[in-house]
Amino acid sequence: MYDDTMDVKTRSRNRTVVPPAAATVPDLLPEEIVVEILARLPVKSLLCFKSVCRGWRAIISEPSFIRTQLQCSASKQEPSILISPHTLLGRCDIQPPVGGLGDWPNNFSTQISFYQWQRGASIARFMDATAIPANEFHLVCHFAHCDGLVLAPTDTNLYLFNPATRDTITLPDGHGDNHHHGTEMEACYAAGLGLDPVTRKYKVVRAFYRSVDPIRMGMEVFTVGETGAGCGWRETVTDPPYPVSRWLTAFTVNGGYLFWYMDRFRYPNDTLHGGLLWFSLQDQAFGVTLLPHSLDPALDDKVRPDVLHGELCVLHANSDTMTVTIWTTNSPSFDDWERRYCIYVSRLCHPMGLLGDGGMLLWAKHTIHRYDLWSDELTAVCELGGIRYQGGRPPRWKNLFNFSVMPYTESLR
Repeated sequence: MYDDTMDVKTRSRNRTVVPPAAATVPDLLPEEIVVEILARLPVKSLLCFKSVCRGWRAIISEPSFIRTQLQCSASKQEPSILISPHTLLGRCDIQPPVGGLGDWPNNFSTQISFYQWQRGASIARFMDATAIPANEFHLVCHFAHCDGLVLAPTDTNLYLFNPATRDTITLPDGHGDNHHHGTEMEACYAAGLGLDPVTRKYKVVRAFYRSVDPIRMGMEVFTVGETGAGCGWRETVTDPPYPVSRWLTAFTVNGGYLFWYMDRFRYPNDTLHGGLLWFSLQDQAFGVTLLPHSLDPALDDKVRPDVLHGELCVLHANSDTMTVTIWTTNSPSFDDWERRYCIYVSRLCHPMGLLGDGGMLLWAKHTIHRYDLWSDELTAVCELGGIRYQGGRPPRWKNLFNFSVMPYTESLR
């Protein structure tokens, strides 16, 4: 590592003086210019540049710089996509359908890897791979992303990754683990990740069943990076008014709000059974957002909540017209829905982001598409199973099952 306090090198009897300009290059520019330049560099480069000198290390480690770097990364016109392939150990061992998840295997590999891809790239860039101990989990749920952090819920643990810095945290067991009653149907894996807008701390939330007859659900919160007495999982003061689908990971809106689909299997006749339960990380309050009035909540397989460009949205597929309508809301109460887009696609998909050229990125199964909002043309831009992956495909990919795909923002968090 280069030490910027050492301007003189001694070699045997010869004394070589390093020119001052070469020794203090980082000091030639005003700090605000250095910050502007560094904030626009990839995280991988920033981690290397921390070794250039103590001044740069201090700048890159500053919370204010970390926020600036995140803002620069999030403001890029072209969406960056994070891909995590999921493989199985042997054949596809499908377990019976369970609430909210459907047919799902229970023999997932414990190797978690991440690749980054952007439109136009012929290769997905390798970012990180973590080998979780064998048999530590058997089932992987839907991943969640917030400011460069990725939450990976499984049937046993919650894992938090930063693919850019290659940091991994296994979250401790919570109070909810004491409420499992021994049967698989009584376990709950609904979780979420977000940023408290007041404390600027990232928090993980997860649900658990207090009882199964009658159904009572509780929630608990874990603050990332918190140390000392009292840290760990804390149960919310009030319980959620309605249970959520136990397999679905929350959608994060504006960082501080988490949304889950309410469990319509538990309350099939309730007038609110087609709504979304939200949780505020700021004041730990719960609320319910109803779906747009024109939607029939009974059409469960044709309606899907999601997030588009930071806004809560709901997608509705109409098989008669072969269209998907996207409703969005950005009102503080999340109850003022606007019919924003009607796209001509044959099935539900996940919106990945809006493009500066008048298009939208959509992900459906193993393909990422570009949809032209002017011409209604749908073009496949990335076949997840067919593109090249940096470093090649490991042998375990012969049992590839599916992918987690999400809009991604690099960060030093």
